[in-house]
Amino acid sequence: MSVWLVSVPNEGSNSSETTFLSLKTETASTRHDYAECIRVELPSDLLVGTLDSLMTLSDDLNRVDMIIENVVRKIERQFNDLNKNDQNLTVDGVPVERYLSFFSWDEAKHLHRRPLPEIVSMIQSSVGKIEDELKQLGTRYAEKKQQLIGLQRKKGGNLMVANLSDVLTPDVVSKSDFVNTEYLQTLVVVVPKVLEEQWLLEYAQIGDQIAEYGPKGSRVNVRGSPVVPGSSRKLMEEGDSALYTVTLLKGQYQSGFLDKEGNYEPGTIVDYIEDFKMRAKEKRFVVREFNFDPTSHASNEETIAELEVEVDRLWSALIRWCKAHFGETFIAWMHIKVRFGSRFLLALSQ
Repeated sequence: MSVWLVSVPNEGSNSSETTFLSLKTETASTRHDYAECIRVELPSDLLVGTLDSLMTLSDDLNRVDMIIENVVRKIERQFNDLNKNDQNLTVDGVPVERYLSFFSWDEAKHLHRRPLPEIVSMIQSSVGKIEDELKQLGTRYAEKKQQLIGLQRKKGGNLMVANLSDVLTPDVVSKSDFVNTEYLQTLVVVVPKVLEEQWLLEYAQIGDQIAEYGPKGSRVNVRGSPVVPGSSRKLMEEGDSALYTVTLLKGQYQSGFLDKEGNYEPGTIVDYIEDFKMRAKEKRFVVREFNFDPTSHASNEETIAELEVEVDRLWSALIRWCKAHFGETFIAWMHIKVRFGSRFLLALSQ
């Protein structure tokens, strides 16, 4: 449905009623009227101001009109995105079409004897606050919903993305399955089922150039893998993948040495874990971050439950907010259009 707001001057000594009847006659048809004409009742003593003042304000009014329409559309889109029950937005408790059919000036909110610039400024300020509030509420709802979706995706995802705390629960693993000391650390690796045999044959040689034993540059320097032989154990399998553990030497102190010019290079701590992760990934073995905590599974379930309640609460609050503020913003929009359109045309005809 398309709605036009039309201002028609009273020609000569015609009354407003005569002018309205003439408009209805012009839009009538023997079969179907071209339009349904509805008369908008306005206070007879609305402040007009001078033509110069209206011309000066016209650019601002056009800008404010677009700003308010934009806010109306934003609220409408937000409501439609949230609406699960095919509810409809209303204005003053009635459908938009009915409100337009029975529009009357809201004297309680917009005193008609105030100057036009003052009314425009008040409406713009009010709608600006509504837009800011919509942004804050919408952002908070979207953030919480994304957090929930992320946790749910991990909970129901494959071993590559699942939260391992929900997979490696105390009934599957125990603290004794993992080593984490000053020198050793147990990692959890996702191994595709089609590569399990390759993993078992090669895991102890992955990164065979990572670990370096002996002074750097020395003839007695030896390289090898930081993996502890025989340390891999299968924990479980799901879908196309399996989870294995493997224990590594975390790193070591690389002793200092004299370079070719006789300068002493100080010793450093060399980390083997990150290098091993990269070498394993090259062979399609993915190391997942995991620290065994027997209480983390229950904690994750509790977090998801709390987020579900929070998201539902924010959804309900945002739905109610949209219903309330759509009507308020739409009413402000109509008052801008009616006040500006009718008064500007009246000033031109005087």
